[in-house]
Amino acid sequence: MKKNFTEIEEIIENRIAELEEEYDLDRYDIEEIRTEAYRENGWSYDPFPLDEVEAEEPEEEWHYRSIEEQLAEVGMSMRDFL
Repeated sequence: MKKNFTEIEEIIENRIAELEEEYDLDRYDIEEIRTEAYRENGWSYDPFPLDEVEAEEPEEEWHYRSIEEQLAEVGMSMRDFL
């Protein structure tokens, strides 16, 4: 019998809690647990996959320099173009 997603989500939460006591689960382990739980309960796929998480990179602070600043860096000014 096909279970609804709230029942399956409860199964998934219980399974993850059970395994986290013994193992350090990563994102891929959790995805595998979710996929397996949905397939065992009559679904062909996980209708609510985990969101893609981008690698957390330190944000670089970009400073866009004005044309005047760039010209001043090479010893020029806007007057040189008039």
